Amino acid sequence: MRIAFLPILLSGICLSAEAQSPQLEIEAGLGYARIFHGGGFSVSGVLDKPIGSGLEPIQQAVGFGLWYAQTKIASAQADLRHRNIFGTGVRYRLATRGCCGPMHPFLAVPLQLLRSSVEEFTQPIAALTSHAVPQPPPAPPVEDAPGGAWGWGTGIEVGVELSLARNLSCQTRVQGLYQDIYTGAASNTAWTWHAGLRYGF
Repeated sequence: MRIAFLPILLSGICLSAEAQSPQLEIEAGLGYARIFHGGGFSVSGVLDKPIGSGLEPIQQAVGFGLWYAQTKIASAQADLRHRNIFGTGVRYRLATRGCCGPMHPFLAVPLQLLRSSVEEFTQPIAALTSHAVPQPPPAPPVEDAPGGAWGWGTGIEVGVELSLARNLSCQTRVQGLYQDIYTGAASNTAWTWHAGLRYGF
């Protein structure tokens, strides 16, 4: 009789563990982004849906992510203009469990829609009041011209997650992107670094 009850007991334990596994995981972080040879502060957010019971050594998740950064303009370091860049899209994530104690390395592959915009150039007041005829600035690279453009990006993200409590962890991650926003841009790479908290519910 005890042997007969063993499969039922094990089944109940597995179902209980599955029920207690997070159905969604949300993440928020602050960090740094660099694109078109200019860098600046960045914020990010992620919503992941775990796949499976949560008991596998390699855990999978699919989700939605977004990030925003305000960076310097490489060809206009002297003025106060900035580039605003926004990325949003889907992602696939793999994370290890049980190999490194409370630390869990992970890898993700994002596919993102990107929006880059550069502020209009304003002539300094001193130049406007001067009797000298102001000289127009040289034409900037296509990616630094005022205005906005849409594009896409994909790449790879790696990081480490550290468990703090049940369903709560802190983590740091680096994302490298191939981006295609401007035709003829001097660079098609971008990278971001973020650190923050992750919570499952």
